Amino acid sequence: MIVLFSWGYWGWGNATPQLVQAFDAAEAAKGFRPPIFVDVRLRRQGRAKGFVWNAFRDLVEEPRYRWIEDLGNLAIADGREGVEIKNPSAVAELLQQAVLAADEGRRVIFYCACEFPSLDGKLTCHRLEVGALLLEHANKADQPITIVEWPGGEPTETRLKVDRKTFSSVMRGRRSIPFTTDRLRDLAGLPWGTLLVLECERDAKTEYVVVGPARFATSTKRSGFWYLPVIEPPQPGATKESLVKHAAEWRTAHGVDERRSR
Repeated sequence: MIVLFSWGYWGWGNATPQLVQAFDAAEAAKGFRPPIFVDVRLRRQGRAKGFVWNAFRDLVEEPRYRWIEDLGNLAIADGREGVEIKNPSAVAELLQQAVLAADEGRRVIFYCACEFPSLDGKLTCHRLEVGALLLEHANKADQPITIVEWPGGEPTETRLKVDRKTFSSVMRGRRSIPFTTDRLRDLAGLPWGTLLVLECERDAKTEYVVVGPARFATSTKRSGFWYLPVIEPPQPGATKESLVKHAAEWRTAHGVDERRSR
């Protein structure tokens, strides 16, 4: 079974070196070599400077980068809503890239700009359609594949110690939980919807929080920092079971669950 990841670079435009560091660390932790990135945008423009034109290709170097323009969304160019893939048959090239990558112990991440494939269960990104076309082609080619939003995996449970100030701010609704670089290998590939046991170092307090994989924040005032994005902050009266249920609903609504060929 070959696994391909879909992904959106929203929020990473000014931190692409850290992005590659995180992705490589996450794949290494699972026993894979650094991934191959396949750009499925129609146009390589925008405000995210790390993904404009050849910027990202030059960072990861060409053997780890491909641009399949034919899998871009023509509706974007015309200012229309919806999805119209320029050349649906180009999914054959994407599948071939995945097969070749698998032979090298790598996995493919095909990406565009949108943060999530869907919102509230409604399609918001063309990479969902790319995935559907890819599954159809894989079935015809008799090639078993799985497509899942990066970093894949089923939600799990992990722990993180933070200082009193950070713990208190998260209790008040803060949506980011900073951590030190030495935890990157453990946290870079956390599945969306992971249940985090947040521990206060001095007060022996713990609280459940639902989080996603590691991100990097840039700042003009100080050096950047790694953090976990909070999906569901602590809620009065919430139980572990209710948070797990909410995380599953969130995953479905945002289109991050895996899809498999027949």
